[in-house]
Amino acid sequence: MGVIRGKMEATISLSKSTCYFMKTGKCSLSVIGDHFVSPAGKLAANDLLYCPRLYKSMQAKSQEKPIIILPCECGHAEVVSGHQRACIAARTGIPLPVQTPTEWEERPSCSLCDGQMTFESQNSGGIRIVTVRAVVDTGEETSEE
Repeated sequence: MGVIRGKMEATISLSKSTCYFMKTGKCSLSVIGDHFVSPAGKLAANDLLYCPRLYKSMQAKSQEKPIIILPCECGHAEVVSGHQRACIAARTGIPLPVQTPTEWEERPSCSLCDGQMTFESQNSGGIRIVTVRAVVDTGEETSEE
């Protein structure tokens, strides 16, 4: 099983409804040091404890669920699924498994390089580029010399 590790720049899109930072201007990972939340408790994506709880989960799992990305010709990748995990991995340096959909076409440029903007009246957010330590399983055998 081949594994490729390296840094990758990817665009993520978060809004006030999906990110505590976008809602308050402070990252919850910087605000919260240690916490306890009942595993049964459901949290909204923009709650104070959502990202710290997700971060602890990412640290505890040896085989994290991969984020889904679409590579672009501009050199970036667009995160399709797993925006919060990509943001947490970029902030903390946790290696993050990435995967492309089974059928995809490379886009000429990501939405940030293309200048595409969205306007949402209530949940304004933003597209930004994060650098993650990507782990890609190629499915091939590797031989170590």
